[in-house]
Amino acid sequence: MTARRGAALALGAVLALGAAACSGGPPPVLAASGGVLFDEGARRADLAGVAPALLAKLCGVPRGDWGTHGVVRNVEGGGQPGDTLARTLMEAGGAYLGRGDAGAREAILGNLDRWARGDALAGVKGGDRVNAYYNLDRTLLPVIIAFWLVRDDPEAGASRVERIGDWLDDRVRWRLDDLQDDLGDVSSRNNHRYLHDSVTMAWGALTGDPDLVAAGVESLDIALAQMRPDGSLPLETDRGRLALYYQRHAVGSLVTIAEMGAVQGLDLWSRTNDAGQTLHDAVRFLVAGIEDPGVVRPYTDAGQDLSFLGWRGHGRHYMAWAEAYLARFAGSPLAGRLERALFGRGGAERPLVDDYAGGMTTCFYADPARVAGGG
Repeated sequence: MTARRGAALALGAVLALGAAACSGGPPPVLAASGGVLFDEGARRADLAGVAPALLAKLCGVPRGDWGTHGVVRNVEGGGQPGDTLARTLMEAGGAYLGRGDAGAREAILGNLDRWARGDALAGVKGGDRVNAYYNLDRTLLPVIIAFWLVRDDPEAGASRVERIGDWLDDRVRWRLDDLQDDLGDVSSRNNHRYLHDSVTMAWGALTGDPDLVAAGVESLDIALAQMRPDGSLPLETDRGRLALYYQRHAVGSLVTIAEMGAVQGLDLWSRTNDAGQTLHDAVRFLVAGIEDPGVVRPYTDAGQDLSFLGWRGHGRHYMAWAEAYLARFAGSPLAGRLERALFGRGGAERPLVDDYAGGMTTCFYADPARVAGGG
């Protein structure tokens, strides 16, 4: 029997494992309600006193005009709603975290308040609801992270913060009503689900809702339940020339989930499936595939698209999640291989930023001393 045929026949077992992962349990106890993606206070201390040239490499160059973004009322399957707003918020979040930039703070709060007043992202246009919600999630994650970074600023304004918070709470919970939770549906157990639950988890962490945080834990369990012995995820690697491309999509959202878990005292990096595998195994398969795309041969004969090692056309980098891994596991052999794949073979330049990872990850995670030394 071929490996591909064997994987297809294993679907029933995967669904059974996935169902077990979703069987429920007590919600997690949150160690840092209100914290989301990293320890904000500790990170500000890391960045304090960093020389301007290095700070620009970590958190972006200073700028004066952040721009104003018009309200987008509907989401649809054909593209990300408010993609330019999301980019502004990600870059402004880095400027605010790294420099306390008041203009960046106002760019975040002013734009989000306009969207809240205009009831943005309130409806679905067209019949492709699966991709419409996926595109909505791509915008919501960086919006939530940017809002988290500035909402406690003394100059934020209580009424403005409350209005934005109410609007975001409505948008997050509205999309939960349409979640496809049938594990027989591909989008309920692939990278769509992981991104969706990373958004839900982020909002739960910010608002102190353990039931929403539990969504991220459940998503990781769904992924681990499907994982093959080599760390590949069947629903991602069943994509021909895009096998590694989509393995990376899934890994990016799962890494974001694991990092949010760490803030809340949840060690999701050590969470295992029945075979003892962890998220590290999925990262390892991806890195091995970048080094030698032939590792996907059991699943496809197609040459692999490694374009994710370069910058996307609208100022994002699909490997931005790697900054979190490199920071948390600095010095590990796998982190070293990942770093060489990204900054050596891939030629990536910092700061890295992406919606799927929540924003400007170099500013969030990277060790200033290592970046200064070329690491």
